[in-house]
Amino acid sequence: MEEKLKNLAAQNHPSNWKEKVEYRIKNKAWLKKSTRISFRILDALDDKGWNQTDLANALGVSRQQVSKLVKGDNDFKLSTIAKLEEILRIELLVILAGNE
Repeated sequence: MEEKLKNLAAQNHPSNWKEKVEYRIKNKAWLKKSTRISFRILDALDDKGWNQTDLANALGVSRQQVSKLVKGDNDFKLSTIAKLEEILRIELLVILAGNE
């Protein structure tokens, strides 16, 4: 077992943490909104007593797709947001006029 750990440590897998940080900085604005939408979806699921599989069935998508939606790093399409709002009976997107 100890030898196996040494071999794994010796492989020195390259890290891409710098690229991940740069990506998050570059996309900070929409990632922040995506995270807020994801939290709202999770709250709605909790309120309904649903799990991600229930939502996947209602949306007609795979459980893996719903998992991507609630991770907080999904670049949501308006059609997806509209479908989620309808199924969960919540409001995810509010657009205010310039004078509001």
